[in-house]
Amino acid sequence: MKTKTLEEGELYIYFQNLANSLTGRHVKIEIVGSRVGSQTLTDSSRLLGITYEPKKKTLEILVEGLDHIVDHPKSVSIEEDDGALVAMDIVDQSDQHQILTLLK
Repeated sequence: MKTKTLEEGELYIYFQNLANSLTGRHVKIEIVGSRVGSQTLTDSSRLLGITYEPKKKTLEILVEGLDHIVDHPKSVSIEEDDGALVAMDIVDQSDQHQILTLLK
């Protein structure tokens, strides 16, 4: 497996290209941080979309029953296996990790 941290300038194009290939896949979303501990937002929900808005600097993850927005992500790291996305770690301004894991 390979881990890569995306630069801010890469986010818009990366998520624009990624959205179509992931739509309909099931994901798990967790939040981990000193303020919130460890929370699971969803164990398995169908991904409806994921976008980055460069003007507002927001990353939106839309799954069935949940619209999760990360304002001003500090870093976005992706984990790939043979070029396919496996997981993503998004760190927000409060140093909380939003961990998105693609399910099989």
